[in-house]
Amino acid sequence: MIPAHVPDEPPLTYADSFDVPVLFRNGPARKPRRQWRTAMLKPWAESGGFPAADGWYVSTTTWREIIKAAIEVGRDVTPHLRNQPRYAHGELVARVAPLYAYLGMHPFMSPFLVPGNKGRRLTLNPVYAYGTERSAKNAAGYRLGMTMAEWACRSLLGLGQTEHLELGGPISALRNTFKDPKEKLPDLWGQHQAEGLYWLIEAKGGDVGLGTLRKGWEQLAASSKILGSYAHRTVLVGACVRPGDDLFLTIDHGLHFGQPPLTAAGFDIDDESAAGPGNLEDRLGDSDDALIGAARAQMLAYLALRCAPLLPRSFAPCSFPPTARPVVGAPG
Repeated sequence: MIPAHVPDEPPLTYADSFDVPVLFRNGPARKPRRQWRTAMLKPWAESGGFPAADGWYVSTTTWREIIKAAIEVGRDVTPHLRNQPRYAHGELVARVAPLYAYLGMHPFMSPFLVPGNKGRRLTLNPVYAYGTERSAKNAAGYRLGMTMAEWACRSLLGLGQTEHLELGGPISALRNTFKDPKEKLPDLWGQHQAEGLYWLIEAKGGDVGLGTLRKGWEQLAASSKILGSYAHRTVLVGACVRPGDDLFLTIDHGLHFGQPPLTAAGFDIDDESAAGPGNLEDRLGDSDDALIGAARAQMLAYLALRCAPLLPRSFAPCSFPPTARPVVGAPG
């Protein structure tokens, strides 16, 4: 039961903004000792790629961007929902409901002034802390990890659309190996146009410790061995949070040299338009492929809206700045 002294607070809304500490490293290590609160965090430079140096950074984002990442991560479900669009609502709810159920926001002012920071961070809410059983926490950790991996790789680092690796991966000749359920492989893959690299991505969420990260690193090593001679980057994203504490990310990464990607993964976008946060939605005028990619990413929300009752629908203009745009079709 939630104690009586805990304040009753409303759920997060799209416009809510907060700061996310991010630690870049070249491999798994022990959980930093509250450095997400005590370290001098560098403001994120929005480079559309990995920073020049590892270390602590901080990026300000909105709840809208987090929900957008939850909706778009991984498998493109629209081919399965095209003939049964009413199921789109269920798929959308499954992706965002754990985030609304268990995440909240609390104030925190860093001892070091970072321009643009909001002085608020994400945390686990009292429902998670006092009223959630272990199995539900594990399921929520999976969804949190996948969402924050998508947000970090795409919004911060400029990666293109992600897909679940279990669907076959980037190389057709290796599809059966990547689809083999006996292989212990990471969650996602994508292609970074500006880097000219495949990315292999493993996501972990919850109270993520060194043991969990080491397992993720082993999964990445296994997939890296399969991908073999192709140049690629391995990325391990840990979305770490405990009740009463701040959510922060660890991004452990490795670079593997080799031959360039076989194809552009369906997007013919030059380096300049591909680089940078939000490279689809924020650069729709740069190419037709960027427009098509952004539309595809929003198809789940579109199908859910299409089958919603007419009266509850509301519409908003789309001329907002990227971080202020509404996500159509999600609760909030």
